[in-house]
Amino acid sequence: MAFTLLSDLRAGRCSNTAEVRLLRLWEARNINKGGELMSLDMLLIDENYTVVHGTVSALLQLRFRQRMTEGSVYTLSGFDVTRSSPKYRLSDAPVAIRFNDGTEFEKLATTSRTIPTEHFRFRPYDQILELANTGRQLPDIMGELSAIRSTITDRIPGAQRVMLNLRLVSDTTVCVSIFDSLALAFHSKLDVYGREPRIVVVTAVNPKLVSGKLYLNGTSATRIFFDSETAIAEWWYRPVRVFIQGGSRTKDRTHDGFRA
Repeated sequence: MAFTLLSDLRAGRCSNTAEVRLLRLWEARNINKGGELMSLDMLLIDENYTVVHGTVSALLQLRFRQRMTEGSVYTLSGFDVTRSSPKYRLSDAPVAIRFNDGTEFEKLATTSRTIPTEHFRFRPYDQILELANTGRQLPDIMGELSAIRSTITDRIPGAQRVMLNLRLVSDTTVCVSIFDSLALAFHSKLDVYGREPRIVVVTAVNPKLVSGKLYLNGTSATRIFFDSETAIAEWWYRPVRVFIQGGSRTKDRTHDGFRA
């Protein structure tokens, strides 16, 4: 069976079939209407590493929700292709996918195609700074955890908030802020993990400049991964042996310094 590639999609109704992996799934809610569900959103990826943002309206979400599992592979057909929104983008693709009444989304037990199991849109610090307060992109970030501050554990009054200080490859430290249910989910994850992680990956952050300081705020699309939960962080965490005259030292991939 021939499958269409996500990079070949054009605006309009698509009757062809794509084979994709469901990378991430989340609910989009309207905070101005008491958290009313607006849509079920997702990131889909195919064998060519093309990532597309997909959306199921609140009216249709019950039809599809039960069969949706992050990491699983699906065939997708009978969907609408629209232009990507220029705001809060989670993908570099020029188009997005919307499920409709005629959409078929079927889980596959196996596949002969090699479809990536993860994909991140990391940006260097200077590009993240340029994105601050623009609302154009929601990039991903990875860094070495240097500090955690929490209104939950520190018993600070007000909204529930967790702030993570992450040191980037450039040796710049940034502050990631996550709120409410995401903050609670982080603490639950940390409790299960049993220790502070060393490398943290945070997806879909919204860069904000406040009084000259950069904050990376969590969104409904944000996911947080610890250490070896992702292949990229596991590779980054693993030290490499660097051979020098008279012996060798272990170099940490995260920073430029050597360690014994």
